[in-house]
Amino acid sequence: MMKGNGLTIEQVMMCLNCSKGYVYKLLQRGEIEAIEGKWPIRIDTDTIIHKIKRLYPWIVDSCISGLHYQLRQFELKYS
Repeated sequence: MMKGNGLTIEQVMMCLNCSKGYVYKLLQRGEIEAIEGKWPIRIDTDTIIHKIKRLYPWIVDSCISGLHYQLRQFELKYS
């Protein structure tokens, strides 16, 4: 599967509604992953979907394709 450019830290903050420090904590814990070779740091959108799925499994199961589409559009719009 072809990977996109990923999302910046600020974009991840908007998607997860959290602080910059929490995004870095998620990176350290391995709950989300950075795309190697990208600067500034870019976060893989698939790992954001997995994080949201772990937090809200009952919601994501019913709308996974819409969530995936919206994150990809967000990635393309601001990349």
